[in-house]
Amino acid sequence: SIFHISRAMEDIDLEHPSIQRALHRYPDVDASKLNFPSDALEWSEKELDLFVGSGGFLKPKRRKPPTSPRVPRVPQSDAAGSSGYDVPLSKTAVTTPGYAAVPEQALTAWHDNSFWAPYATYMEDVGEKGLRLHAALNKCERFRNVGLKKGAGMTLNSLKEKFKAGILLREFALEMTAQPPSEILSLMWVSLRLELPCAPFMPMYQLLVPDGSNEPVCKGIFGMLMLDTETMSVLEDQKVYEKVATPLREAFRIRKPTGNEGVPKFPRIYPPRGTPFTPTQLYCTTYTIMPSDCDMYRVIFHPQMVSVCDKVNYKADLPFTKEPAVAIYANLAKPAGVDECFDVRIFIDPASATCRQHRVLYLFSANNSGHMAVFMVYGATPGLLYSEEISCCGAKKFPALETFAMRGIIGNNVDHSLNLKRCVNRTKT
Repeated sequence: SIFHISRAMEDIDLEHPSIQRALHRYPDVDASKLNFPSDALEWSEKELDLFVGSGGFLKPKRRKPPTSPRVPRVPQSDAAGSSGYDVPLSKTAVTTPGYAAVPEQALTAWHDNSFWAPYATYMEDVGEKGLRLHAALNKCERFRNVGLKKGAGMTLNSLKEKFKAGILLREFALEMTAQPPSEILSLMWVSLRLELPCAPFMPMYQLLVPDGSNEPVCKGIFGMLMLDTETMSVLEDQKVYEKVATPLREAFRIRKPTGNEGVPKFPRIYPPRGTPFTPTQLYCTTYTIMPSDCDMYRVIFHPQMVSVCDKVNYKADLPFTKEPAVAIYANLAKPAGVDECFDVRIFIDPASATCRQHRVLYLFSANNSGHMAVFMVYGATPGLLYSEEISCCGAKKFPALETFAMRGIIGNNVDHSLNLKRCVNRTKT
């Protein structure tokens, strides 16, 4: 497995199965230095994880449930009337169990040049075919925040207050490379690896690996950029970039760049398919960005792009609406906010006898100009992305895609990555 078992040095408390399972999940912890309290065998699995993952520092605080004070009741004749309901005169005070902490942070460990933390699947994460793609994106997003906090003590608030900087996600990709877990409360390890080649780039690489397995079920790349929060534009100040990058390099054990490092370009990261993206169907519809699609800044929250495309599919009455999404690449070239309305051009390479997946490009346009593009794969795993498909989502392809959707004309911007000669507009009028 990704994390190997380290044999317990003591046989008294450590032989119990629940403790053995916890130690198995944290092999970097020296079991001989853990002083288990006498009631440890009564702890829940989550409490054991918290104790072992923190090196014995965090112990569950167990208190007797507080006795709720009696609530005065209004006599039935005065307040409840014929309904018979009791009316409380005052609100009761509520007590909490004790100190609260971000659970993933205590369980985050450094392993194989990355930070790792365990995550569980819940009802909202799992669909008929297993872990949903947007749920995997959400878990990656959560751990990026936790990893930066654990590694360098950084949060988005501290970046803004101390450096007047933020983090912007310009493009991202996630592939479901194997059949994901389908059970609720399945445990997975989520990783985070960071690169800092030069301003303003800070790409992040993530894996999702089921506990006890060597095989990732998801692989993601997130093209993060540092942002100047005063101008809300891409950060150009190299000094500020270095002030932020220095503690991050130390935390993630990254060597200082020599100046010869290249900036990762998504079409070069993914392998070529050897043939251009050749859609045979075109559908057009519209979509308005909803508040539920957006984050606290009222701009689209990137995991929601999966749900946005799902809603577009249903609106356009496409034939694969019930197929699970197994891969996504998104080029969020321009920010999209609440109430913005887009014309959506949907280019489809449908499933066939040789490829059981639907491979779909969505161009979101406003005023006949492309704003963002998404490439989705629907069907069975593995969901893999190719260089040609990602290239088709580049801003340079927007005019060719828009021109074809509007007038059926194949423009000059079509190259080896895109072939529109067989594409037929199937939009219902």
